[in-house]
Amino acid sequence: MHKPPEHPVAIRILTRILEYVGALLLFAMMTLTFVDVIARYFFNRSITGGFEITEVMLATLIFCGLPLVTLRHGHITVDLIESVLSEKVRRLRNLFVFALTAATLLFLSYRLWLKGLDFYAYNDQTAVLYIPLAPVCFAMSVLTFISAGIALYYAANRNDASTKPTSAEQPR
Repeated sequence: MHKPPEHPVAIRILTRILEYVGALLLFAMMTLTFVDVIARYFFNRSITGGFEITEVMLATLIFCGLPLVTLRHGHITVDLIESVLSEKVRRLRNLFVFALTAATLLFLSYRLWLKGLDFYAYNDQTAVLYIPLAPVCFAMSVLTFISAGIALYYAANRNDASTKPTSAEQPR
């Protein structure tokens, strides 16, 4: 039986790191929300800055997931005409889709980086806890850039017509 090629070691390591960071962030958000609700219910006082902490963690969680979604072909797709396309047309379509995805993600990464520079220049912070916004925005930019790199990798290295990786291709 043919076994698909495995992802490079760097991608597998990055995947593992992003999975753990994402799980940790999600657990921290759940814990913070639980403690905040208990504090409001029993002590009539919520955790100071809880909303800001949740916002920062949520933004980081979403952008930690973006490379994973890109790697696993988890973006939303519509396969209305999939069955009538030839294998050659599917390959061309996949090349176009991955290239367009990469270009879009590169543009978003660039704009996020510029926004991070603005945040840094103006020393923008959250209102209550004074959490600096520039590092969060830079992290979002870097994670988007990684997602663009993954899309470019697929555009350059996918030789078949499939758009979904097999279970053996899922990085673990």
